[in-house]
Amino acid sequence: MKNEEMIYVQAARGKRPKTIPIVVEIQSVTSPTNKKIREKYGFEGVMRNPELSAQCTVNPILEVGYDAAIHVSDLLLPLEAMGLDITVSEQGGPTVKNAVRTMEDVKKLRVPEPEESMTVWLEAMRIAKKELTGKVPLIGWVGGPLSTSSFIIEGRMPGINAYHLMKLMMHAEPETLHGLLTKLTDFYVKSISAQAKAGADVMMLLDLHAPAVMSPEDYREFSYPYMKRMADAAKATGLPVLFASDGTSFLDSPVEELKADVLGVSWVIDITQVIKRFGGKQVVQGNLEPHVLFAPEKVIEKKVKAIVEAGKAAPAHIFSLGGWIIRSTPFEKAKFLVDLVHSL
Repeated sequence: MKNEEMIYVQAARGKRPKTIPIVVEIQSVTSPTNKKIREKYGFEGVMRNPELSAQCTVNPILEVGYDAAIHVSDLLLPLEAMGLDITVSEQGGPTVKNAVRTMEDVKKLRVPEPEESMTVWLEAMRIAKKELTGKVPLIGWVGGPLSTSSFIIEGRMPGINAYHLMKLMMHAEPETLHGLLTKLTDFYVKSISAQAKAGADVMMLLDLHAPAVMSPEDYREFSYPYMKRMADAAKATGLPVLFASDGTSFLDSPVEELKADVLGVSWVIDITQVIKRFGGKQVVQGNLEPHVLFAPEKVIEKKVKAIVEAGKAAPAHIFSLGGWIIRSTPFEKAKFLVDLVHSL
C-alpha cells in the first residue's frame, strides 16, 4: 500500500476515507508486549535503545490496530547534546539537573546537529519504518519550544498549573526566555528535516499545555512565532502536519495561522465549535475524554458515535482521544475503541 492510500494520510490530506482512522497519543502504553518490555528494561532503557524504541512504536499497530504509528521516545532526550543533564522516568517524566534560569545559562547551550543528538531517535525511526512500510504511516514529532522550555526552566515536568519559574522569566526577563526559545526552535527546525529523511510520513507539532496556560497576548509573543517557524519547516517537507495541544482553546488563540493540515482537539472543547470556527474546512483529530475508556462499553459507544457524527461536518475526521491515554487503561477497552471506530 502506498502512503497516499493509507487512511490516516488520506484523512490528513483532507480526503474522507471509507473507514475512519484512529490514533491515540502515547498509544504505546496500550500494548501488552510493550508493558513487558518496559518492566524488563525500564522506561529510560527503552528510550535509549533504538531497537526497543522501534519495537514499542510498532507493537500497538500489531496488537491494537491503530491506523498510524507514533514514534516512541521522550521529549527532552535529544536536548542532552545542547548541554542539559537529563533523566527520564515513566511516572515522573523527565528531569533536568542543570535547569536553565539565566541568560548565562542560555548562552552555554549549543544547537547540535540532529545526526549527533538524535542518533537513537533517528535510528529507531528507520527501524520502525521498515516494519511499517505498506501498512500504516509513521508519525514523527517535536515539542513546542515554549512547552519544552518550561521543563528546562522548572527542571521537571511542570504540569498545567505549575509554570511559576517560566512565567517569572517571561515577565521579568523576557529576553532570556526569547533566547532559549530561539535556540530550541533552531534545533527543532533541523530535527523536523532529519525525521522526514529518517522515514516520517506525518509530522506532529506537540505544544502540550502552553496555549492553555498563556494569555492570548503572551501566547502570541512567546509561542506563536516559534511554532510558526516549525510549522513552516514541517510544511516544507511535504508531509501532512498535525498540531496537537492538551487543553488548547482554539477560540482564543492564533493556531489557525499555523495552517496545520490536521488540528488535534482537546476533550475540554466541543469539537463542533472548533469545526465551525474554521468554517468546516479544517481536518480535525479527536476528541474523546480519556476517562471514558474506563466506563461500560455501551457508554463508550454512545460517546464515540456522538463525536463521529460531529466530525462529519469537517472535510475529514481522525478519531482520537482529546488528550493522552491514561496508562492504566485496560487493553480490552483500547481494542474495543479501535474496533468500534472502524465499524462506524
